[in-house]
Amino acid sequence: MHTRSERLVASAPRWRLRMRALTLLAVLLMLAVYMIGWLRPATPLPPSALSLQDFRVTLPAVVVAGIGDDLSGITHDGDHDRLLAITNSGPEQLLVLDRQGSLLAQHALIGFKDTEDLAWLGDGLLAIVEERVHRISILPLPSGDVPLRRADARQLTLGIGVSDDNKGFEGIAYDRSRDLLYLVKERDPQRLYRVAGLRSTLQGDLQLDVQDLTQWIDEAGVSSDLSAITVEPRSGHLVLLSDESQLLFELGPQGQLLSQRSLGRGVGLQDPIPQPEGVILDDRGELFVASEPNLFYRLER
Repeated sequence: MHTRSERLVASAPRWRLRMRALTLLAVLLMLAVYMIGWLRPATPLPPSALSLQDFRVTLPAVVVAGIGDDLSGITHDGDHDRLLAITNSGPEQLLVLDRQGSLLAQHALIGFKDTEDLAWLGDGLLAIVEERVHRISILPLPSGDVPLRRADARQLTLGIGVSDDNKGFEGIAYDRSRDLLYLVKERDPQRLYRVAGLRSTLQGDLQLDVQDLTQWIDEAGVSSDLSAITVEPRSGHLVLLSDESQLLFELGPQGQLLSQRSLGRGVGLQDPIPQPEGVILDDRGELFVASEPNLFYRLER
């Protein structure tokens, strides 16, 4: 017959075993909950409109002759199916290029300073952005060999974070079907802005709405600077260019990172694009990249 103290001693190991079993069960339950959450499909991303990783370089490092050494932005003129480019120093010029990168015409830019990028707006209009002063000038496309004068332009200045450190508005793009103008600030910090209502404002009905979409860039987390931006016309997806990161990347309608493509050596390029400054996606789905000092690239799927 066991005494009471003997029964307590005998039951102690069983008590510890039950506690260990309960602890193990709790850990297993927590692990199961975690695994269920991890395995549950995330909210599906919209399909990529571009699959940038599938683009191949079909025209590498064409030298645009006769323009100096400061090729910057590039856009596509859908009215005439030609490319327009811009230089930002010595002297500033608007360039007309064919799809092979050959120079067709030059127009002096009078009264402009530090012109970084341009966007075709349709209806015979062009927008030019000046980096340091955050100014957008809107002018008719020139004919013949006449210059473009800033004094003749309608202007919009977004004095957001203006500084003298050459890190202002670096890129501009326009989504014609949705009447959305996009602007990117280069760095310190990187910024993405969207301006709605430009067309109605140009027609005399002031309807501008400026939104800061910088969170999209922060959440994508793939770029250390922003050099240019373009819009895929059917979907409205954005393609952004980063010089320092040697990268093109696609953002969806809510800023989701959908695809990306390196511009470095070994991805269809014998050498990295040295200083990519401009990008445009045309109506045919071809990508064109402008690079300082005077290089022109075409990419196709």
